[in-house]
Amino acid sequence: MRTREESLNKFIELVDELIGSNYLFANPKIFEVITAINSSKLLSDTFNYFTDGYDFQSALISSFMQNGEDKYFVLPERNTDVLAFVYSLLREINFKNLQLTDLLDYFDAHKNYDAAYANFANTVILPFKSYVYQIGMQMINSTQTQEEALVSKKVVEEEPLGYSDIKFVEEAAQRVAGYENSLATLVRLLDLERLSVKDSRLSQSDVTELMYILDIFEEKVREKEKEKIKLIYLAYLYAIRPFKKLKSNIKRITEVLMEEKVI
Repeated sequence: MRTREESLNKFIELVDELIGSNYLFANPKIFEVITAINSSKLLSDTFNYFTDGYDFQSALISSFMQNGEDKYFVLPERNTDVLAFVYSLLREINFKNLQLTDLLDYFDAHKNYDAAYANFANTVILPFKSYVYQIGMQMINSTQTQEEALVSKKVVEEEPLGYSDIKFVEEAAQRVAGYENSLATLVRLLDLERLSVKDSRLSQSDVTELMYILDIFEEKVREKEKEKIKLIYLAYLYAIRPFKKLKSNIKRITEVLMEEKVI
């Protein structure tokens, strides 16, 4: 069985082959990419999350546009939509619900399929590959072992705190005084998330790992770098997925990040 790093690297290798291919040989390459995704828990979980509830048909209409005889393609603006859209597009081509040659008309007005495929690869597949790699590496790096976490960051052990610990929440509110509303809200939510993790019945190693990620999450929020906030958010989202009974505030955190167009 491949490790997460190996499955991600294999995926990147196959996508590179797809990018460097010819339109005549693209379909078998697409099949290999989809197969690599389905055989990797890291990748399949990621794509399942981003495509859950995703309206691909509407995105297809918005991206492949026609004005008279002119056809053109517009890639979705948000990186998360790029990930969901391109994955869905490749699946539809793989299942033969869409024909690649029909789509290539939107990438070269002169219907030169070789040139059109090169444009398709650079415009659609290349940014998709880049974003998947960023997310994959962030998830891999964030789910390090407890021993690695202890080496990189000193962990202070505390007694579990419950939701009734008003003093803890009040201190959290004081720490965010003066912040913009959205960032202050995020910091408060992350403090509540810590309370939830500490108050859970998770093992000490799981608590340590989640607390470590939450500390980085808050650090990136305070630095106000949207791209880094987005990546650590995805890492935390992936880390808490196995813990279905955890009373997480992730839904509200997601809403705030969406309001601020971070994700």
